[in-house]
Amino acid sequence: MQGQLLRHSERREVAIFLRDGALWVADFVDGHGQLIDAATWIRFNCGTQATPQALRRMVLESAVPLSADLVDRIERLRAPAAMQHGEPAVSD
Repeated sequence: MQGQLLRHSERREVAIFLRDGALWVADFVDGHGQLIDAATWIRFNCGTQATPQALRRMVLESAVPLSADLVDRIERLRAPAAMQHGEPAVSD
C-alpha cells in the first residue's frame, strides 16, 4: 500500500493512502477508525500556516511511511464495507 502516516499521537493516528487510483484517509481515534475521502478530511482537519496549532502539529507529527501494522488496520476498516457491497475485502 502506498501512503504515509500524517499524524501520530498517543490517541490518534491518521494515514493517507492510494488505493485503486483514489486517495483515502484512515483516521483512528482511541483505536476506532474510519475511512474518509482525502478532500473531505483535509477540508475539516487541516489549518493554514497562520494557525499556530497546525504549525505545532506539523512539527510534532510529521509524515512518515506506513507501518505494516497500520496497513493491516486500514485493510480491516475496509473489509466490512466491501463485504456489504459484494467487493473483495483486499485489493491493490
